[in-house]
Amino acid sequence: TDKINSTDIESKQLGTAMWVIDILALRVGGEKGEDEADTVGCCSLRLEHLKFNPNESTYEIELEFLGKDSMLFKQTINFAQHGDTGKKVYKCLKSFCHNKQLQDEVFDTLNPQILNKHLSSIMKGLSAKVFRTFNASVTLEQELPTAESLQGLSIQDKVVQYNAANRQVAILCNHQRTVSKAAEVMFENLHEKLNKLKEQRQDLLDWLELIKKKKESKIPLGNDVKEKTEKLQSELHRCIQIKEKAKSTEDRIKAANDIEIARNAIREDQRERFNNKHYYKTTPTADSLESRIKKWTEDIKKLEIDIRNRDENKEVALGTSKINYMDPRISVAWCKRCEVPIDKIFAKTLRDKFNWAMAAPPDWKFE
Repeated sequence: TDKINSTDIESKQLGTAMWVIDILALRVGGEKGEDEADTVGCCSLRLEHLKFNPNESTYEIELEFLGKDSMLFKQTINFAQHGDTGKKVYKCLKSFCHNKQLQDEVFDTLNPQILNKHLSSIMKGLSAKVFRTFNASVTLEQELPTAESLQGLSIQDKVVQYNAANRQVAILCNHQRTVSKAAEVMFENLHEKLNKLKEQRQDLLDWLELIKKKKESKIPLGNDVKEKTEKLQSELHRCIQIKEKAKSTEDRIKAANDIEIARNAIREDQRERFNNKHYYKTTPTADSLESRIKKWTEDIKKLEIDIRNRDENKEVALGTSKINYMDPRISVAWCKRCEVPIDKIFAKTLRDKFNWAMAAPPDWKFE
């Protein structure tokens, strides 16, 4: 804060930039070649990236620019939420922009070399990434729910809560990702599966009512499709063998086409089996139906949680902060406190990478 209050413009800009990097988790920003995208960090902010609220009493600025990997950073920052220092930073930014053009830099006396040199003078090895790592870890520690608040929840529900905390870190660090066409298709398939499960559950409920009314003879029965499935698998195996033995290009092309036809037939069979998997081969009892209704209800709930979890996280890259910023001991300790298997949070590659953190006790805290 001493530098923020300084009358020297260079010191004031340096102190303000330090605050922005620390509190807003912005990168320093560096020089780029002419053929690179116009990505921006703290030192390369221009007036066009800041939009001040006309009502100065709000202390609000909308920041909008392309960050690392051309990911859009767009947030409205309420500097008053950060106390008197936040208000001072707002006023500093306002003064830095006075009498400048849109293409002018906000921090015109500062560059990454000066900022990094200052950070190194404070402590050897100190960098903007250290600030981001610290803030990411503090945010995760604060956002993770307590073990008491998770009592009675399933492991899947607990993982959703963890991802919600992880998501706040990703938002802080602006770790975004674009939603791919493949992801859109996946969501369509998941919703289709969910709707089908609900239809099947309704069928099961209707059949239970028929039994209660002594009309079980009206319950439709399914066919045994095991033999058909085995034939389709055998046909695929036969086509693959033909391709392996084919000598001419023409024969290999024909065999490849036959393989694709066989695989499509198997996929269609799988879809048909899923659509009809709630049918019984023989007339069911009331107990059997009640048991199956319970299972379908649980499957629907699990899928709904999965879809919601995927949807909430589709535009944020949870892995980036998990791999590069958040202290892994926070997650390990939380898993132990909340009885969540560590493999639900860290894939094997990350468990190997963070092997040193796996011994963290349940009461470990990031301080």
